[in-house]
Amino acid sequence: MSRRFFSFCLTFAFLASGLSAASLDRAMKDVERLRGVTFAGPVKQRTIERSDLTRVLREQIAKTLPYSIDDYVRILRALQLVDPKTGDVAGEMLKLYQSQVLAFYDPHAHVYYAITELPDAVKGAGSADMLQEAIAVHELTHALQDQRFKAGEQEEKLRRDTDAEMAYHALVEGEASLIMTAWMLEKGGQTLDQAMKNPSTLAMFTDAAAADRMVDPSTPRYFLESLKFPYFNGMKLVVEGYRRGGWPMIDKMHAHPPRSTAELFNMDAYFARLGGAESPAPPPFDHTEDGALTVEHLGEFHWRFLAGDDLRGWVDDRVVITRAGSVTADTRWETPARATAFRDAYVAFLKGRGVDPRVTTDGARVRVAYDAKGLAK
Repeated sequence: MSRRFFSFCLTFAFLASGLSAASLDRAMKDVERLRGVTFAGPVKQRTIERSDLTRVLREQIAKTLPYSIDDYVRILRALQLVDPKTGDVAGEMLKLYQSQVLAFYDPHAHVYYAITELPDAVKGAGSADMLQEAIAVHELTHALQDQRFKAGEQEEKLRRDTDAEMAYHALVEGEASLIMTAWMLEKGGQTLDQAMKNPSTLAMFTDAAAADRMVDPSTPRYFLESLKFPYFNGMKLVVEGYRRGGWPMIDKMHAHPPRSTAELFNMDAYFARLGGAESPAPPPFDHTEDGALTVEHLGEFHWRFLAGDDLRGWVDDRVVITRAGSVTADTRWETPARATAFRDAYVAFLKGRGVDPRVTTDGARVRVAYDAKGLAK
């Protein structure tokens, strides 16, 4: 369930139209100065009409998914990530993106895509020139990550690991958001280091609740929450990294990115690992299984979404969705008590959706299996 480096107005309300060559060069220099890292080469820019955005987004999403968009919808339904009452799931996702996307950087084509018109959600929001440059700073940070930290290659390596890819995406979005924040603060006469000493200054940039007001309330909650996570949780992660060691710490985070969304929920554990605390690397995720539509590694973000934010102690999981229409989730937790808490919450959620699961508990391991209604073609 991979995702491209999109910039959304639900996070930062900025215009994203094409830049002149001089403006693009100026924005690149701003990114280099703020980040202390230089670009390895020029950045290609293309401009698309908002009327073409839905088609382009569908093409971009199809390129990043390890399966077809139709199969992606079947997977979302099987995992109960979208309400069974949702009709056109892909259409709802594209409608949200079309209404919110301001620009995006394609780390495989190495192209910054700007969009000519504002979405309705941000029309009339501030100076067009300043907003245009702000979003360019954000997107050009992605280009810098691609050139200097091989972000595109990293994304490709993780495209079959939903949890690890989401955690990595949070790092790159968090950094791009922090660079843009530093640029904005400068325009107001303040440095990033000064803002770091005043938590309330940065709070407005990490207020995920404020984003909900910019989205149609009928939007499937999974799309909204999975869209917000890399920006807001990623920003919190990178802010914490900057506080602990400035940009050299962010460099270290690129060399050793978070392995899972659990490390974003427990940042102390992540930074302890970066500091040398013993933490053996997890084995490579095995996504092969005979007869499977997909084998997913969902991680703490997804289990919290399904079974509640109170969940703690995720260790690992492997979820098999077969083409015949069944789901088997094999999960591990830190303690038997946390495994039991997960089991009870998850089973209650499934039964609330009309699903009658088969459950096996063995200490800190919970295995849940059920038939996914309507999955089989």
